[in-house]
Amino acid sequence: MTDDSTLAVRRRTLPQWGRLTAGNAATIALALVVLEIGWTAGPSAGFLTAVGLVAVLESTLFLVVGERRHHPVTLATWVTVVRGAAVAVLAGFVVAGPPAGTGIVSWVPAALFAVAAALDAIDGVLARATDSVTDLGARLDVEIDALVVLVGTIVAVVDGALPSVFLAVGAARYLFVAGQWWRTHRGRPVSALPPNRFRRPLGALAMLAIWLALVPVLAETVMRAVAIAVAVPFLANFCWDWLAVSERIEP
Repeated sequence: MTDDSTLAVRRRTLPQWGRLTAGNAATIALALVVLEIGWTAGPSAGFLTAVGLVAVLESTLFLVVGERRHHPVTLATWVTVVRGAAVAVLAGFVVAGPPAGTGIVSWVPAALFAVAAALDAIDGVLARATDSVTDLGARLDVEIDALVVLVGTIVAVVDGALPSVFLAVGAARYLFVAGQWWRTHRGRPVSALPPNRFRRPLGALAMLAIWLALVPVLAETVMRAVAIAVAVPFLANFCWDWLAVSERIEP
């Protein structure tokens, strides 16, 4: 790409990136205000730092994905941005831990995760219903999905609600992408990801397990059994996909 064409892409992308970033930041700020009202201790400096770091990461995603896939920002894409805002606020609990007490505030991590996960079923349906499916929205949806699982897993593991081994579930997608990049960098064959009927159901089960871990009612022993029951087939399916894209087996 020439310098002129690169500059033209950035001129088209920057206003879009600015709107997405501003919308994400405004939603995060609103959530923090609501959280401040109900949380007696209030968010700590560490909490706000973690939220800010994830917000910056999401803003970077908006820029990178937008440069490669320039499309109008649709209503479905804004739903995905709201999901990103919920994940960013949830990330604060990696540092702060769950809110103390047994009141409604103790349910905040589970509620934030539920919003981020449940809206995944809405943005795609909304895009198809309004005939506004775009590469931009689809790619952002995939990236936010991965972030939802990663951040939710870390919060649950830090809280002791999930065993540390479940971190492999949260990191699986990032390790998979890194492996693809490494093989490409080394000049080794990388095939397209084949269809897999188990991928979405196992992803949904992983999100359900994380949400159950964040709900402050289930015993730790119960959650450990649930975590193992979900993690084993989830990771096995990722390994199968890896063998397929690395052309070690026929898909």
